[in-house]
Amino acid sequence: MKSFLSLLFLSISLFVSNASAQKERAINAVQGDKNASPFEGQTAQLSGIVTARLKSGFFIQTPDEKTDDNPATSEGIYVFTGSEPTGDATVGNLVTVTGTITEFRPKAEPASLPITELSIKKGADTIKVVSKENTLPKPIVLTAVDFSSNQIDELERYEGMRVAVQALTVVAPTKGRIDDKTATSISDGVFYVVLKGLQRPFRSAGMDVYDYYFSKDKEELKKNFPKLSLFDSNPETLRIDSDDQLGAQAIEVTSNAEIKNLVGVMHYGYQKYTILPDANAKPEISNLKKATPLPAPSERQFSIAGMNLENFFDDVDDPSIKEDIVSSEAFEKRLKKISAAIRLFMRSPDVIGTNETENLAALKRLAERINSDSVASGEPNPKYEAYLTEGNDGRGIDVGFLVKSARVSVVEVKQFGKDEKFDDPTKKDEQNLNDRPPLMLRATIVGAKNNQPFAFTVIVNHLKSLLGYETDRVRQKKKIQAEFLARFVQARQKADPNERIILIGDFNAFQFPDGILDVIGTIKGAPASKEQVLLPSEDLVNPDLTDLVDLINESQRYSYVYDGNAQVLDHMIANDRMKKHLAGFGYSRLNADFPESYRNDPNRVERFSDHDPAIAYFSFDEKATVKQ
Repeated sequence: MKSFLSLLFLSISLFVSNASAQKERAINAVQGDKNASPFEGQTAQLSGIVTARLKSGFFIQTPDEKTDDNPATSEGIYVFTGSEPTGDATVGNLVTVTGTITEFRPKAEPASLPITELSIKKGADTIKVVSKENTLPKPIVLTAVDFSSNQIDELERYEGMRVAVQALTVVAPTKGRIDDKTATSISDGVFYVVLKGLQRPFRSAGMDVYDYYFSKDKEELKKNFPKLSLFDSNPETLRIDSDDQLGAQAIEVTSNAEIKNLVGVMHYGYQKYTILPDANAKPEISNLKKATPLPAPSERQFSIAGMNLENFFDDVDDPSIKEDIVSSEAFEKRLKKISAAIRLFMRSPDVIGTNETENLAALKRLAERINSDSVASGEPNPKYEAYLTEGNDGRGIDVGFLVKSARVSVVEVKQFGKDEKFDDPTKKDEQNLNDRPPLMLRATIVGAKNNQPFAFTVIVNHLKSLLGYETDRVRQKKKIQAEFLARFVQARQKADPNERIILIGDFNAFQFPDGILDVIGTIKGAPASKEQVLLPSEDLVNPDLTDLVDLINESQRYSYVYDGNAQVLDHMIANDRMKKHLAGFGYSRLNADFPESYRNDPNRVERFSDHDPAIAYFSFDEKATVKQ
């Protein structure tokens, strides 16, 4: 009898559980008015009109006449299938779907908002078509009011719903996947926008708000670092994945382009609310940006530039490094593009500091190409000469110089810091501090009219990247690199107070503290306080240096665009003796604002790299007016 009662109780429990599982819930109830669903982990049956199809799922939305009229709850949801949806999930079909309510957060993005999904298990859950060819729910028209809270979850209430935007401004161009071996790219259709009328989003000082909110040490940070500022991550930025819907075509746009009448489904990814345009959408696109040549220096001026050439590998196998062996055709294309950029748009700077060059042979071939192209175009031969000393980088990329020997006389080129070590917390032995050790050029240039040599020193740098920045190892390495460089410059200033010094290159750091470190502040001699950053540095430089980016218009303070945020990684930092001769500074807009697809065209200069070159003009006379 006892066994029978147990069996009967089990049967009743299973029946009740199964009945509960099949109980239909409204999408708005599942979404709720918070970030996470109140029914997370439970099975549910939802009904809605299919509004979009992706490679691994589809979206459904409540018909307009059945919404709850609560602006805080979304009427749409993503149904995850794991593979391309069946024909039952055709756009316009009203369907009933069973599955498990989940809050999805990619493993690679622990500091990210979750996405409420209905997850279908093949063979267990069902999609039932109720009716076909239904009118799609009317899209919500986004306006500036929707972004007024400036909170990272301010669009949660539209998650999974159809939305429309009347006018957008592109703030980061269409991205793509690069094949270095062929110097080609394939568009991924992703770009970033803001509503027309909103300002372009920039990376600002402070710890990223996502890293802060999702940190296990949040309360400790709040207590120990009362002056710690936060970067709000620019929640007004929208990510557009133009070809994510099945059948949709990638949209290729530059920064500053204008887009009208974009309609699609609101999703979320990579810490950004993301619009997936309808497969049949035909938005109006205008105002595509074009590259503009820089002004040529006057006869009483000379120019210095910093260029990240992005994986500038040649077509010769070097067995000593792990490299991508570029095809001869691809290397020819890269030589052509970079040569044109330097000659026609940067006006052949007198000194160019380069980053990410494989070796001296590759840099020499670039110098030869610029020289021959100049002569073939009827221009004077700049007689560029290449200088590069191998460093410690595992991929074999190094810093180097292209020097216009027709005008500049080299006194010395010397690498320093190659043998410097640091205590790596993940290793037993000390490790190399400088993967790409700084390279110093001492040179003179003769000024027009007086024929007097003008002496100056350029130090080209490529500091540790931001990859792995969440780890103690990378943070310590970047901190010690900054202090090493600061001490080196200070020693030179102390030895010769009249030496004109400028540091250039990719510093992989912003011009302000990021809440973790203050790399540039340390190098300048104005480090952030111990209340402002987790790993402060001492003041090692006096007199202080000047980051030239701080002197120009705020709208131009960027050399790189990452996840929609314009930011500075490429700096020019001058001591007072050099700054007195500054006549102008800026960036040659050739890469960061242009789509990755432009890399494929050998007849245009844009997108030979992902960084914009930095360039400064100096006068032989002191106290020149700085032009932005």
